[in-house]
Amino acid sequence: MTGREARRQRSDRRKEEIIMKKRILLAAALLSMGALCTGVPQNASAATMIAPNDANLQYFGRWDKSNAQEYQCAQGAVYIKANFTGTSIKAKMRDPNDKWRVSIDGSALKKIKPKGSETVLAENLKPGTHKLLFVRSTEGYMGTTKFYGFELDDGAKLEKPDPLKTRRLEFVGDSITAGAKNDGELKGENYNDIEDNDQAYGPKVSRMLGADYSIVAKSGEGVVHNWADPWPSNQVHTADHYVWTMYSDRKSGEHSLWDAKDFPIDATIVAMGTNDFSKPAQHSPTRDEFVAGYVHLIKTIRSVNPGKKIICTEPVPGWVGKRGRAWVKAAVDQVTGEGMKEVYFLAINDPQPLLEESDYAHDSTHPLQTGHQKIADYLKDKIAAIMGWK
Repeated sequence: MTGREARRQRSDRRKEEIIMKKRILLAAALLSMGALCTGVPQNASAATMIAPNDANLQYFGRWDKSNAQEYQCAQGAVYIKANFTGTSIKAKMRDPNDKWRVSIDGSALKKIKPKGSETVLAENLKPGTHKLLFVRSTEGYMGTTKFYGFELDDGAKLEKPDPLKTRRLEFVGDSITAGAKNDGELKGENYNDIEDNDQAYGPKVSRMLGADYSIVAKSGEGVVHNWADPWPSNQVHTADHYVWTMYSDRKSGEHSLWDAKDFPIDATIVAMGTNDFSKPAQHSPTRDEFVAGYVHLIKTIRSVNPGKKIICTEPVPGWVGKRGRAWVKAAVDQVTGEGMKEVYFLAINDPQPLLEESDYAHDSTHPLQTGHQKIADYLKDKIAAIMGWK
């Protein structure tokens, strides 16, 4: 090799070393600015992830919290409250079938259908601290919600939650308690789109009484005979699934049992019986069948909530008639006669029907929100008197 060739190789190596150093310095500069060579914008920022088991999140109603990274629910009108900072909040969840509603800082509830694994609940908020209310609108049979937490702005956080209310009520019932048809006109197969459980009478009267609430309600369900059942009825009834955390239409299989300590209540209000009498040509229960089933339901509720009050109401629709009212009262009389304490009966349509036809969704059965408000207004003082609430 000549001297000229050796000098040329040394020069080439120095050029390569200079180019490599420039590349290293450039990469380091990009990394320090939070950008990569893959084309991510330099102003991109990391979000703050909030796990579902964060101590600053408040859950209401029946939730399965056995998995710290994935909370689940399959009941209507469960809800979450949180105080957060920043300008946006997203829910990390899987829920293809259900509708939810969200309120920020006390605003009117806005209907939301979760999409994919990330759903925007609010964005472009003013900087500062905000209050979130996130409520499921649709009932348990619509499917299971899998909730993985929230996503906040980079640097945002959850603040200390508001104090919990000291009163809690539970409502057990059918489609009326679930709020079916109270949020629009039935057209084709939009039954589940026009259900707003949070605007049914149970949540309404709870708010009037300063109480939080839990809803255990299923459309078409009866005490001993469901709306769609053949006879004899061998389907799941309220007493079967009341003891489960999650709704299911199957008696068999593994069901997580509900622990009342996870959401302790002061009283349960039961409004059942409409579906038992809805198809008289197919089957109407006898008095003994209905009373026995209702007694079983009362005892099941009491077994889950020892010592807590149970308030049983007459079925809401006036067409159920005196028979429904008398048979529910007969069940209450039987358990109190056997020595069970703190079980009460409330008539709804005595001496005349509480609701007018205009209060129903053109079917004489499912109240519109005006009807639900009338029920809540009617029950408010009666429940308060039983509970000793002023």
